[in-house]
Amino acid sequence: DETYHKGIGLMYPSDYGYAVGGEVRETCLGKSLSDYAGENCKDNNWLTSSEKSTSWTITPVPYLHFSSSVFFIHQGGYLSTGYDNAYEGFDVYPVLYLKSSTIIINGNGEKGTPFIAK
Repeated sequence: DETYHKGIGLMYPSDYGYAVGGEVRETCLGKSLSDYAGENCKDNNWLTSSEKSTSWTITPVPYLHFSSSVFFIHQGGYLSTGYDNAYEGFDVYPVLYLKSSTIIINGNGEKGTPFIAK
């Protein structure tokens, strides 16, 4: 259902994984997200905060018996989880999902010249 994907929400763990770039991209994409702390994966990931703080994902942990257990990106740059961790005050990075037909018509994504999409 296309209406499910409209709007803004928290990132999925895979969003973090695919946000890595640079010369280490192929190496990092071959790793588990729990291993992203090495190989400079976190340093070449645009979703890693400059403060290196811990941030939430939208994905609950299916194998834990606590409804408040959620995957998060640890400040060290890797995917992690814990029991009852949804009560923690971690950072949030909202993401926007776009249709595949969306095109950028202007801007470069910087503060003074944001993307304009159509």
